Amino acid sequence: MQRDIRLAVISFALALALAASLALVPFAAFASPRSPANRVRVKGTARIDAQAGRYAGKLVLSGTVLDDAAHPIADARLTVGIERAISPGGTATLTGASPESCSDGAPRPMLERLQRLERGDLLSLPTDAAARFCARLTLPTDRYVVHLESQPTALVDGARLDLAVDLALEPVTLRFDPERSLLSLDDEGTGLEVVASTEDDGVTTAAVGIPLVLANEVGTTLASAMTNASGRARFTVDAARLGPPGKGELRVSFSGSSDAGPSTHAMPIERRTRVALSSSDAVDGALPVGSPEDGVALAVRAEPRCAPRGCTGSPTGTIEARLGEAIVGAAPLDRGKARLVLSFAMPASNEAALRLRYVPDAPWYQPGGELALTLPMRAPSPWKKVPLALAGLAVIAWLVLARLPLRAPATLAPGGAGPPDLPPEARVELVRAGPAARGWTGRVRDAHDGFALPRARIAIERPGFHSTERMAQAMSDPAGAFVLPPVEARPGDVLYAEGALHATLRHPLPPAGELDVALVLRKRAVLDRLVAWARRRGKPFDAQPEATPGHVRRAAAAELAVALWADAVERAAYGAGVVNEEAQREVDRLAPIDPADPALPSGRPRRPPPRAGPR
Repeated sequence: MQRDIRLAVISFALALALAASLALVPFAAFASPRSPANRVRVKGTARIDAQAGRYAGKLVLSGTVLDDAAHPIADARLTVGIERAISPGGTATLTGASPESCSDGAPRPMLERLQRLERGDLLSLPTDAAARFCARLTLPTDRYVVHLESQPTALVDGARLDLAVDLALEPVTLRFDPERSLLSLDDEGTGLEVVASTEDDGVTTAAVGIPLVLANEVGTTLASAMTNASGRARFTVDAARLGPPGKGELRVSFSGSSDAGPSTHAMPIERRTRVALSSSDAVDGALPVGSPEDGVALAVRAEPRCAPRGCTGSPTGTIEARLGEAIVGAAPLDRGKARLVLSFAMPASNEAALRLRYVPDAPWYQPGGELALTLPMRAPSPWKKVPLALAGLAVIAWLVLARLPLRAPATLAPGGAGPPDLPPEARVELVRAGPAARGWTGRVRDAHDGFALPRARIAIERPGFHSTERMAQAMSDPAGAFVLPPVEARPGDVLYAEGALHATLRHPLPPAGELDVALVLRKRAVLDRLVAWARRRGKPFDAQPEATPGHVRRAAAAELAVALWADAVERAAYGAGVVNEEAQREVDRLAPIDPADPALPSGRPRRPPPRAGPR
């Protein structure tokens, strides 16, 4: 009876302390940036830049295979298929085309006859170290559609391109001069030049007096122009009409004439704009009087500078509020708006000079400068000190009562709550040894709150030279209980445990008996791994009391891989969605290679000391 009274008093004191501490922490402290709409791409994309010409009555196909950064993909593999334009999907054959390379000593294109293809043969077209290709084909005079396809590699996805060819007409080649991958939407006008030419029998001639049309990737016509005597056409376009910020294309096309065939050329672009910040709560740069210790709410709007001229799109990312070099508030943007709650200690002066900064999560939105605001301050309410006093009394009561001896050691509570004094870390404890003939029993619980974990997977694994053998396995019931049948234990056997939302735990197999298995959420696991990594790396990644994903991202500087990993950890640990096995694997796949990482399968996971974290 006396022991039950002491436990009840301890529970009440802890609950009171937790409530008081939550009352002192502004709600915005738990806010975190939402996951961006675009997922992080692990592989790049390819693009085929090709053109057609004629040489001695033969069709000439040439071009380059590039990645999404406009760099050549060395030794890319390219296949070519041809069908007649008057009967698309027909059985045009390359037999008799006599494919040959355009220069002496270059690899010869090879013809492949594949029975599984319905539209005929394929031409295997080699590329050089600069990803350039060129081949000549002997074909009857007719209209064709040439299908070019680059094969995917380990780092780059494949690409396809259809090229219309009329051997009875002069082939027209179009190109932008210069090729520009970045365009600013903040400029009032953007000038673009296109060069049109024809190539016949190896002689390149300017295409004079042909009409060209400029459009974006969705087909919106931006401008029209006629080529001059040098085959050049100049387009002047209102930058706001190019499209929303982000990746896109500019396409210049010629519809064809009685002498020249139609032609199209696309240039990948990235449209960028700067972001301006404003606050409806401020008047002439001054905020209403507030108490920073009580929390000051602040509404912020982020708008592209090109918006007044008709540019569309809403910036994404985070708004940070700084006092000096300290971040005193942050919130994610939602449809271009963010609501911050600022909290910091009362400074000596009666005003605080705040700086609001835009932190983008996409390269096409650029910071447009900081927003400077002044916050007149008042003293905090004295009632705010009442929870602090109650919390102090609760902690003193807990320290005193915790020293009183208990008559019996802690055991598993009914329902799988587990021992109340175990720290929130993944672990396996032998509660009570038993005969080997009865195997292993016990319960699986959440390491943080002690709740039972139903449908958790428990198994005994035996690592081998080539693979791991699973000797026995079970699934926990709704109360978290499990039973593993007896097996002949050997040195090196491992107890494996995992839940749908709880990270994998591998522990040396304890003796047979009753076990207490505690698992941590995958949300905590990815964050713990980042904190442990930062501690091993030291400054500037480590921080006191511990590193956060935002701190690691800023400390990464030019280490893009580390910054991407920190972003992924932040979205997983603080995002609203659940983190299952697949989501944890995607985050861990971005982690830097670190042989000393205890989370690797070669060792037992070790975690930092218990602390408050995401739930």
